[in-house]
Amino acid sequence: MTSNLYEDDAVIIAGSTEIPVRARLSKNYTEEFGEVWSGSLITDDGSDLYPLHDNDDLVLRMSDGQEGRFTADWVTTNGRNGLIHLEGMGLAPF
Repeated sequence: MTSNLYEDDAVIIAGSTEIPVRARLSKNYTEEFGEVWSGSLITDDGSDLYPLHDNDDLVLRMSDGQEGRFTADWVTTNGRNGLIHLEGMGLAPF
């Protein structure tokens, strides 16, 4: 298994809502699943996170414009600041 790490600013897109985050992601290659990616997103800019909780179509846009769909586990949030763990869907956008 090999691994690639990514840490940079990104944007969560859910419908018309865009929320800036700091992304800490890893991309791995496995014989069983091929490419998989996951990691965490941190936001502390005061954006309202609650509209994202019920959205099933979440996209992460990287600083270079590449995008990837993901599912989120809202680990800690007070509605405005939070740590979000994610599991990527499809090929990694980094």
